[in-house]
Amino acid sequence: MLTIKKIQIYGFGKHENLTISLNEGVTIFYGLNEAGKTTIQQFILQMLFGFPTRQQTQRKYEPKASTKFGGQLTLLHPIHGQCIIERVKGKAAGDVTVYLEDGTTGQDELLAKLLYGYSRASFESIFSFSLHELQGIEKMSEEELTHLLLASGTTGIQHLSALEKKMDKEANELFKKTGKVPVINQKIEQLKQLERTIKLEQGKIQTFEDKLQQLQLLEQNLENLYAIQKLQQQQWLQLTVQKQALPLIKQQQTLQQTLVNYQHVQFPPEGLRRYEQLKDRLLHESQQLMQLKEQYQSLQNKVLATVDEQTVNEMGRLMQKEAIWHQLTVKEQNLRDDLFMLEQEIDAQFRLLGVQEKEAQEILLGETVSLQQEQQFQHQLKKLEDAEEELKFHLRSLEQVHHELDAITQQKQRLKRESLTKEEEHILAQWPQQKRRLEQLRAAKSQRTKQKQPDIFFWMVLFIGLLSFAYGIFQKNVAVAVIGAVLTMLTILLMRFVRQATETPNKEQSHLFRQLEQEETTVQSIFLKKERLEDRWLHVNEQQSEKEQQYTKLEYKIQQAELESEEASQSLQHYLKRYRLQGTIARTLMPELFMRIRGVQELAVKRKGNSSLLQETQDEKKSLYEQLQQVLDGTFNEHEIYVYLRTAYLEAQQQQQRVQQTKDQLADIERNLQGGQTRMDRYTTEMTQLLNEAQVQNEQAYYERYEQFEQQRKITTELQTVQAQLASLNFPHDKHLIEDSVIEDMRVLEQEQDSLQLEIDRCLEQRAALQIEKEQLLNDEKYGKLLQQFEQEKSELQQLIEHWATKKAVATAIHETLFRLREEKLPHVLLKVNAIFRLLTGGRYDQLVIHDEGYFVAQDVAGFRYQMVELSQATKEQAYIALRMALAQTLTTSAPFPIIMDDPFVHFDRNRTDKMVQLMKEVGYEHQILYFTCHDAMLKHWPKEKIIDVGALANERGVAST
Repeated sequence: MLTIKKIQIYGFGKHENLTISLNEGVTIFYGLNEAGKTTIQQFILQMLFGFPTRQQTQRKYEPKASTKFGGQLTLLHPIHGQCIIERVKGKAAGDVTVYLEDGTTGQDELLAKLLYGYSRASFESIFSFSLHELQGIEKMSEEELTHLLLASGTTGIQHLSALEKKMDKEANELFKKTGKVPVINQKIEQLKQLERTIKLEQGKIQTFEDKLQQLQLLEQNLENLYAIQKLQQQQWLQLTVQKQALPLIKQQQTLQQTLVNYQHVQFPPEGLRRYEQLKDRLLHESQQLMQLKEQYQSLQNKVLATVDEQTVNEMGRLMQKEAIWHQLTVKEQNLRDDLFMLEQEIDAQFRLLGVQEKEAQEILLGETVSLQQEQQFQHQLKKLEDAEEELKFHLRSLEQVHHELDAITQQKQRLKRESLTKEEEHILAQWPQQKRRLEQLRAAKSQRTKQKQPDIFFWMVLFIGLLSFAYGIFQKNVAVAVIGAVLTMLTILLMRFVRQATETPNKEQSHLFRQLEQEETTVQSIFLKKERLEDRWLHVNEQQSEKEQQYTKLEYKIQQAELESEEASQSLQHYLKRYRLQGTIARTLMPELFMRIRGVQELAVKRKGNSSLLQETQDEKKSLYEQLQQVLDGTFNEHEIYVYLRTAYLEAQQQQQRVQQTKDQLADIERNLQGGQTRMDRYTTEMTQLLNEAQVQNEQAYYERYEQFEQQRKITTELQTVQAQLASLNFPHDKHLIEDSVIEDMRVLEQEQDSLQLEIDRCLEQRAALQIEKEQLLNDEKYGKLLQQFEQEKSELQQLIEHWATKKAVATAIHETLFRLREEKLPHVLLKVNAIFRLLTGGRYDQLVIHDEGYFVAQDVAGFRYQMVELSQATKEQAYIALRMALAQTLTTSAPFPIIMDDPFVHFDRNRTDKMVQLMKEVGYEHQILYFTCHDAMLKHWPKEKIIDVGALANERGVAST
C-alpha cells in the first residue's frame, strides 16, 4: 500500500517549519477547533494534487506572516520505494519536484505516475470524506439518498449522470420525432416547401432544345479542330527542339577534341586537401612533442616527498576502530543509564509491595515464590472477577432491553400516526363498485377497436384521385388534373366526417375511463401502504413480547450474580490474611502480586549482570585510548581524540596522493611522447605515398599536377552539361541534322496553323451567338437562386443532423457506461459492503440491496426491508461509510491510497463508535488511515503512539494554538 511516512511543512496556513512522522495503520490527529487539523489535511491534498487556482473554490492556505509557502511529503510507494514530493510557490498549481529512491527526479508527469493517474476530484470521491458530506443525509429524499449511495459505491457516476441529462436535453432541442419547435424539424419543413417551388419552376424551362442540339454539333466540330491543332503544336515542338540542338552538338564535338590532350594526367582523389591536412598535422605534432618534453622535465623535479608508510597504516587501522570506540562510549553510557533505571524500578516495585526496609528487601530477594500458592490465589481472584463481570453484563443487558422497549413503544406510536386516513378508507370501500365499471369500459373499448377497420373503398377512391391529378399534371391535361383534385378533396372530407361521427359519442366515456384508471392507481398505492403497515405492526408486537420475556429473566440472573460476588469477596479476604500482608492491597494489584515479586528478583539479577558488563566495557575502552595516544604522540580529550586522529590521517593520505598523482602524470607524458613520434612517422609516410600516386618527386611538381587535373575535370564537367542538355531535349545522339531543312519545315507548318486558327474562330463566333440566345431564354434567375438556396439549406440540415447524432451517441455511450457500472462494478462492491454494514450495525441489518426500481433498501436479520428514509441518521451514515470503505478495499491493488477522514461519525453512540474503531483497525492493514478529530472521546480507543496532538505540535514551533 502507499504510505505517508513524513510530513514536512515549510509554510502552509498557520503552520511553519513543522515536521510530523507517521506510521502504517491508523493515525489520529487530535486538536481543538482552529488548532490546525484541517490545515494539515489540506496540506496533504495540495502537496499531492497542486495548489488551487483562481478559478477553483478551495482555499489556498498561503501564509500571512511568512514568505515560505509549500513543503514535502515522504511516501513509501509499493512500486518505486521511498519517494519525496516537494511543492513550493511557483506557477498556478505550484512547482513540484519528485525524488525517487534510485536517484531519479521528475515533475508533474512522474507525480501523476506515482498517483496512478488520479485527480483530486476522483481521490476525494473515494478516499477522503468528512462530517460535512453526511450532515445533509437526514433531509434527503429517497431518490437523492439513493443517488448519493450509488455515487459513493461507483466512481464517477454522478458526473456521468449529469452529462447524460445535458446531452439528452441538447439533442431534444435539435430534433424530436413528432415535434415542430426543434431546429431540425423546422429545417425539414422548409426543405419540403422549397422542393415544391423548384418543381413548379422546372416546368417553365422546355423551349430551347433545338438550340441545345446546334450547340452540341458545334462543340463536336470544335473538338475535332482542337485535336488537329494539338498535332500541329506537337510537330512545331519537335522542330523547335531540333533547332535548339544544333549549337549544342557543335559544342560537344569541340570539347571531346580538347579532352584528348589531358588523358595522361593522374591525381589522387582529394589529393590537395589530404596533402595540406597531413602537412598541418605534422607541424602540430612537432610542437606538441617539444611541450611534452619540457613538462616531463618539470614533473621529475617534484617527485621528492616521502611518507612514513608504517605510521599511516597504523592510523588507518585505528580509524577502522572509530565505530568500535563510539560503540564502547555509547555502550558505557547505556549501561550506566540501565543500572540507574534498574535501581529506580526495584525501589518502585518494593514500594508497591510495601517493603521499605533494606533487610526485608534482601530477605525477599532470596525467597522463592511457590506456583501452587499463586495458583490458589489466582483461583480465588478469578472467581471474584467472574462474578463481578457477570453482574455488570446482566446490568448492561437489562439497560439495553429497557431502551429497546422504549424504542418499540415510540415505534408503535409512529405506526398509529401513519395509519390510513378516513378518506383513504372511504376510497377502499367504494373501489369494488368502481372496479366493475372500469372493467365494463375496458371491454367496450376492446370491442370498438376490433370493429374499427379502414374502409377500403375510401382508400381506393383517394388513390384514383391522386393518380388522376398526377397524370393530368404530367400530360398537361387540365381537365383530368381538376377532376383528380376535386375527387381527392371530396374523399378526404367524407373520411373526416365519418371519423368525427364515430368518435363524438365516445368522448364522455373516454374521460370517465381515464378517471377510473387514475383512481385504480391511487387504490393500488393505498393497498400497498396498508400491507406495509400491517407487516410492520406485527413485527413490532413480536419484538415487544420477546423483550419483555428477556427483562424478567435478566432480573432473576442479577440477584444470583450479587450473591456469588459477595461469597467470592469474603473467600479472597480470608486467603490474604493467611499471608499477613500489611495494608490494604488494591484490586488492580492482586492479579500481579506474585508476578511483581518474581519481577523484583529478575531485576536484581539483571542489575548484577549489567555491573559486570560495565566493568568489561571500561577496560576495553581504556586499552584503545592508550593506543590512540601513542600514535598521536600526545594527550587528548576522549571526546576529541578521533577528531585529531582523522585530521592527521587525512593530511598523510593527501601527501601520498600528491606523490602518486605526479608519478601517474609522468607515465602519461611518456606514453604521449611515444604516440606523438609514431603519428609523425605515419604522416611522413602518407605524404610520400601521395607524391607517388601523382607520379612526381617534390611538392612544387605536386601542385603543378593538381592544376592540370583541375583543367581536365573542368572540361569533363562542361561535356557532361552539354550531354545532359541534349538528353533533356529528348534528341537522339546518332541523328544528323541539316539547318536549312529544319527552317523550311517550320515555315510550312506555320502556314497550316494560321488557316486552322481561322476555322476555329468561325466556329467560336457561331457558338457565342447560340449561347446568347440560350441566356436570353434563361435570363430569369429565380430557378438558379432556388437551387442555390435548396443546396444551402440541405447543407445546414446535414450539419445539424451530424451535431444531433454526436450528442445522441454521447448520451447513449454514457447510458451504457452507467448501466455497466451499476450492473458489473456495483455488485462486486456490494459483496464487501454487506460485511462492513453488518459489522457496523452489530448484526442488526444483514445487507444493502437495490430494489427493482433502482432504490437502496436495508434488510435486517429477520428479512424485513426498510427504505433509506426510514432509517436513523446514524444508520444512513453507516451505509455511506460502508460503501466508501468497500470501494477503497476493492481498489487496493490499482489505487492503494491512504484514507483521510474528518470526524465522519461523531453522531454515533458508544457501541457504534466501537464497531467503527474495529473496522478502522481491520482496514488499516490494507490502507493507511489518517483520522482528524476534535473529540477527546476517540482518544481512549487508541494507544498514545497512534495519536498526534496538533495543538502541542504548533506550540513546539512557536505558533499559538487556539
